[in-house]
Amino acid sequence: MLQNFLICVNAVIPTAIYLVIGMVLRASKVLGDRSVKKFTHVIFVALYPFLMFDNLYNRDIESNLNPTLIIYAMGFTTMQLIISWIVVCKIEPDNYHRGAMIQAMFRSNYVLMGIPIAINLIGKENIAPIAVVLLFIVPIYNAGSVIIFEEFRGGRANFKSMLLHILTNPIIEGGLVAVLFMLLGIELPEVIRGTVTTLSDCTSPIALMLLGAGLNFGAFKSDRFRIAFCTIGKLVVFPAIGILGGVLLGFRDSELLAVTLMTSTPVALASYAMASSMGGNGRLAGELVLITTTLACFTIPIWLFILKTAGMF
Repeated sequence: MLQNFLICVNAVIPTAIYLVIGMVLRASKVLGDRSVKKFTHVIFVALYPFLMFDNLYNRDIESNLNPTLIIYAMGFTTMQLIISWIVVCKIEPDNYHRGAMIQAMFRSNYVLMGIPIAINLIGKENIAPIAVVLLFIVPIYNAGSVIIFEEFRGGRANFKSMLLHILTNPIIEGGLVAVLFMLLGIELPEVIRGTVTTLSDCTSPIALMLLGAGLNFGAFKSDRFRIAFCTIGKLVVFPAIGILGGVLLGFRDSELLAVTLMTSTPVALASYAMASSMGGNGRLAGELVLITTTLACFTIPIWLFILKTAGMF
């Protein structure tokens, strides 16, 4: 049992170290809010496509494309959005706060924290199911967030604009290019393949350090009930329901790990920018990113330990 616990903790420790390095860079004034925002955008646009491409290219996608897993991942993510919307609207009367709270409860930082943890736990060669799931739930994250904030600021989501936003997402682009290359039988020269792998490998450490640098504890303001409600829902309630559903459906090993990381990873960093730019409470969204990211370094190992001890992966 102790060995299982150490395995799960060790899978998360590198992520925690990168976050701490980012915090140190911020504290030493090497990185500030403006530079973090700028470099985070650069990483998102320039490196995320390589991360997704590398995790799918030359993998046996057909054997990893479990329709049940894909349907469950999409269905559960949509259910999170709907339940969060209903519950938040019952307990929070102010539209200004509603969007940030709903988004925090259904939109996960799956790519930034989920993939590195999966690689540390099961190896890069086994994470195709994690990457495949990501390819299908990112559009729900994007579309759902747009719909939420448009609704609460009295607007209406533009379908064409939303579709374009989804298709031009670097994560989606990288995944689609990888799938296209495999369908067409395109083999990359070794020198290019090696370069792509190098770019992919450096994406998560840099992105996580920037995430750590963006966790501004000095700007934290108490909003106890909203933060506690969303944090418990995001890191405890929804993971418990999602993981249990995955277990009952028979998911094991990397497939169950995909479900676990999809449901237990913290609020996506992009939620802060989305809330701020679309008339929502950006401050609250930022606080939720901060709190859930910090606490997830403790809650994720617990979920992994429970499943590992039960022999689920």
